[in-house]
Amino acid sequence: MKAISKFNFSLPLIASVVLLLGQPAYAQKAATPASLKIGYFNLNLVKISCPETAGSETLRLQAESQLKREVEQANRRLQKAQEEKRTPEELKKLTSDIQSEINAKQQALAQLVQTATAQATEKIFQTVNQVAQEKGLDLVIDGAGVYAGGQKVIDNGVDVTADIMKKISPASQLSKSEPAKAAAAAEPKAK
Repeated sequence: MKAISKFNFSLPLIASVVLLLGQPAYAQKAATPASLKIGYFNLNLVKISCPETAGSETLRLQAESQLKREVEQANRRLQKAQEEKRTPEELKKLTSDIQSEINAKQQALAQLVQTATAQATEKIFQTVNQVAQEKGLDLVIDGAGVYAGGQKVIDNGVDVTADIMKKISPASQLSKSEPAKAAAAAEPKAK
């Protein structure tokens, strides 16, 4: 005769509980003060000085312009078909074909822009890492991306904007006072 139990546990469940209870408890590592050398930079200024960023922005604008022309051309084709008194089925097929063409072109152009933007971002990333190593920095942040504690970073950190800009584009040789002026110009104006 089978014993009736108030609890119906399966063997895998029991094994899991035994394994969990048998594991040693891991204490969280206590926070210890560490001395970090922090650098910061102005990403907007770096992007302006990076030829790859300028190229990706130019490519984006060209892609938008090309798509706009394609849509205008497609609208003219549809209008001409309507003027030629095409059947509703023909107009529907033409509309569908045009939409497919535009979607394909839009995807291809978006992929080109995305690739160019990724290349620019990678160049900035590599340059920031190179400057961090050269300056012996443990952490480098985009100064505009700090929402709390930013003043401490500025007071205690190292501004490496000019160093990054020099490496990313040797043609952009800004003096120490020019990054602040250029940063003000690069920031969006409040309305």
